[in-house]
Amino acid sequence: MKNIVALFCLISFSTFSQTIYQANEVEKVAEPAGGLGLFNRFVAANLRIPVHAAAKGLNARVLVKGIVETDGTMTGLGIARSLDSLCDTEALRVMSVYKAWKPARVKGQPVRQQVVYPVIFRTPPIPSYDSTQNAMIEYFDKNHMMVSDEKKFKFRNVIPVNRYGDVRADILFQERRNGDWKTVKTFPFQKEEIWVQLTGPVKLDSVKAYRISADMGNWESPSEEIITQADGRLLSFVAYPGSGKLPSVSKFYFRNGMLREEKITADSLTQITSWYENGQLGNVMLLDNKNKISVIENWDMDGTVLVKEGSGTARIQAGIYDGEMVYEEGLVVNRLKTGHWVGRHAINDLVYEEDYQDGKLIKGVRNPGQQPVEYTVDAIPPKFRPGPKVFLKLLRENVDIFPAMNPANGIPRGKLLVSFTVHEDGKLSDYSLDRGVAKNVDRQIIEMLKKTSGLWDPAVKKGKKVTTRYTFPVNFESI
Repeated sequence: MKNIVALFCLISFSTFSQTIYQANEVEKVAEPAGGLGLFNRFVAANLRIPVHAAAKGLNARVLVKGIVETDGTMTGLGIARSLDSLCDTEALRVMSVYKAWKPARVKGQPVRQQVVYPVIFRTPPIPSYDSTQNAMIEYFDKNHMMVSDEKKFKFRNVIPVNRYGDVRADILFQERRNGDWKTVKTFPFQKEEIWVQLTGPVKLDSVKAYRISADMGNWESPSEEIITQADGRLLSFVAYPGSGKLPSVSKFYFRNGMLREEKITADSLTQITSWYENGQLGNVMLLDNKNKISVIENWDMDGTVLVKEGSGTARIQAGIYDGEMVYEEGLVVNRLKTGHWVGRHAINDLVYEEDYQDGKLIKGVRNPGQQPVEYTVDAIPPKFRPGPKVFLKLLRENVDIFPAMNPANGIPRGKLLVSFTVHEDGKLSDYSLDRGVAKNVDRQIIEMLKKTSGLWDPAVKKGKKVTTRYTFPVNFESI
């Protein structure tokens, strides 16, 4: 009899849990864990608006329907109100990676519920987009000043783009001659196959990817570098403002194409925004030019507010250590870390302990109780061991920069940003330039850097050597 009763209860619960409810049939409706405001921030950060739709300006929405499951995911995704096929596909993609729902409840139990949510597409017009060529076209007068008056058109840049506005082919610099446009110079589109080590909540992994870049050969103009997986899902996006300046925008993604971290730099401050792997917003922090961190906002994975307006007890995603995500916890007062903080892989897996005063690290201990390593600096960047004078000497001996820097070639003096990976043993790999000077000079710089492999002190994070991607400025004025 007991077995029959148990079986009856199991069948009843299973039937209850399989029922799909409407909003008016539940006691508490399904909703995003952190509320509609954070959900909209997630959508805005992840949405890649198709350029053809954005060209004339856009303020519209796609209604996406689906079933919020009891585990916080959404299944059965479909379009309840369409915008166009590409926008519809993008709306479904963004909704499919968001898994931070609070399920509906009936009699206190989580249940499945049908929902319809808007995905908002909002962007200003893009006047430079030419739909007949699927390209961005920028026009200039005889003095190379950008203009919109057709009577003044003398030169133009033709930048072929894909559906999202990313460069897809060679950039053409053209001159108007007798009413026709003639290509004067071609700036090559570069697509390099690489292997990328991913970061995630559980472990590290590597995937085949492509580094995509192109620029218009103008030292002052901005450029971009995109890394995608073979199926087109983004892994990173970096925007350089030009003139040898460090990136102004950097974005890094989970393997499923969802944004993990965004860094935006302006006026010597960098805002760092990060998301959990379920799509819930995690942290909003500021980093100043002295590497001092201010914690502005912080949420737990379930959407609970932990730090508001710079005060509270935080639980922050602190990065990957030993292949797993570390979460650090401690008190935040007036936006600053204060008192005793701990970093853990899991509840009982202590990685480090730190003490802060007014946001300044006083002392840290990695692996406390095992083989403790003390430190007073959170992170130390890679360093060329022989010193800057030796590095400069190597540049002078190996890079013949002066012919390329001839003003007649239109290339001014300035800085070139070189990126490479510095491994824990001090060896280098995976070299790239944010903007080339000239092919022979670019090649000489890369070959010179290869000679320094093994002569670098690696980055140190919380007292431990780590492999890191490093961007290094080469100042031509010093050569």
